[in-house]
Amino acid sequence: MLTALPLTSYYATPRWTCAPCPTPSPAPGHTRFVVCEWGFPAIAGDAELIVSELVTNAIVHGSVTAAMTVDQPPVRLRLSGRSRGVQIEVWDPSEEMPRLRPALNEVPGGRGLVLVAGLASQWGAYRTEGGGKTVFAVIGA
Repeated sequence: MLTALPLTSYYATPRWTCAPCPTPSPAPGHTRFVVCEWGFPAIAGDAELIVSELVTNAIVHGSVTAAMTVDQPPVRLRLSGRSRGVQIEVWDPSEEMPRLRPALNEVPGGRGLVLVAGLASQWGAYRTEGGGKTVFAVIGA
């Protein structure tokens, strides 16, 4: 069972939205910059990869194009600093929870959450009030 992680951060970026597109750029580069600015250059690459995977999943599996409205952006990214690391949160409008599944060599895709689980000290997902879900990962803490 995936459980919600309480937010106990002492600083955070404002929510950042990403227009629907086939790739998650510029979210990974933004993440690398912020994580380095916060003094965690050793985990910036891992944070960048995790954001790339989670935002890509939100775009591909999160019903992004169907949910686009002025009031509700398609994908939201939030980075929260912790004493020794970063919490990454990606919101999308889908109610479907992510599933960690084995990556099969002959099947394209399916490796994103395996990477996230391997890099993060903790990860999970929860449904959000008002609809959608947030997938989070904690690294360096």
